[in-house]
Amino acid sequence: MEPSQAVDQSPYARPSFEDMEGKPKHLIKTAEEGSIQIKFNRLAGYILGWLTNGAWLLIYTTTVLYTSEILMAVVEVSIPQYSSHSKTWHHFLVYVGVWINALLVNLPKFFINGAALFVLITLLVRANPKQSATAVFVSVANNSGWGSAAVVFFLNVLPGLASLGTCDAATHMAEELELPTRDMPRVIIWSALLNYLVAILTMTIFLFCIINPEAMLSPVGGQPLIQLLSDGYTSTVLTAIAGALIVVGFAIGSWAALVSWSRLYWSFLRTNGFPFSNFTERTTDGVPVNALILGTVLTIVIGAIQLGSTTALKAVLGGASLCSGFSWIVIFSIRVWRGNDALDPQRWLNLGKWGRPLSGFAILWNMWTITSASFPLFLPVTLSSMNWSSLVAVGVVVISYVYYILFYRHRSDEME
Repeated sequence: MEPSQAVDQSPYARPSFEDMEGKPKHLIKTAEEGSIQIKFNRLAGYILGWLTNGAWLLIYTTTVLYTSEILMAVVEVSIPQYSSHSKTWHHFLVYVGVWINALLVNLPKFFINGAALFVLITLLVRANPKQSATAVFVSVANNSGWGSAAVVFFLNVLPGLASLGTCDAATHMAEELELPTRDMPRVIIWSALLNYLVAILTMTIFLFCIINPEAMLSPVGGQPLIQLLSDGYTSTVLTAIAGALIVVGFAIGSWAALVSWSRLYWSFLRTNGFPFSNFTERTTDGVPVNALILGTVLTIVIGAIQLGSTTALKAVLGGASLCSGFSWIVIFSIRVWRGNDALDPQRWLNLGKWGRPLSGFAILWNMWTITSASFPLFLPVTLSSMNWSSLVAVGVVVISYVYYILFYRHRSDEME
């Protein structure tokens, strides 16, 4: 993939596009010389490379897996007799089909917004009777086995993390932005804010339109969203249409996740941070084809977990959140340590004296969310209800440590 030749001529042009060319996005930058001035700078970059790549590989896998699961739930609600014939390898084949789709297609415009409006408006019209305001905003239903409602609240932080935790995707595309030092902060801030506001509206509509709360505990195909649509629409045709739109929306998400992660992965490859770097860093017509293909292969391997476990989706998504959270902790810790001296004084987003305390709060928040996302959702704990996300995250750490000891540390001198 060839970097864009555009050069940032704005006041925020340090580092400029030319400065960023060929520089991995996982590295921590400062205003002095382009990389952090600490003793273990390459080790910090290596740790971030593994954590962020682990997070985004698992995010991509999750979007593909969740798309296939919703599609199979739509099939079951449309053809009830299929439920008794459903096999795990059916789900796996659909999963493979979704990642093939993510590899081959381009992102269409305006589809997601139109599909969301269709689902929300038609659901509001069809779902009757609706839940009361008290049931939506005041009442708490706790069937988890945990005794505290506050504990349950924080244990359910994972969906929120999943919907708002990927705002850093713009940084993976820095070399393809015209004004990266200005546009990346804007994209991160506005995408997170927009997703937050839309999520509140969507969640409120869904809560009002829950017709049969008991059915949500054992939903069709294991997907509460499809159960909600089926109960609210009381129409197999409308449920199938809305489900298909949602499936395509998640498929689009898998395409975007693949593009974002492949750029991050390809960037880290240039430091020989992964096995087979010399092969996978090669590009064809400016596109990191080898990295894309390897990414899809790794996704299939991770997705094969579902052949032997029904908890694969929760573990993969949780592992992505943990890897992402740890990477943010590393970044914010260095920000607190170095202060404003490590940043460009003419940066577009300048928090001034609030930068360090806000970074400290971000560290504490990420520690709390990582801890909350690692607990099981239900008591008593069984193999199927156990939260395996910490095991996935530890697996990423162990693999990266072994590779560092055996290979990466011996390449440090030649990479300086």
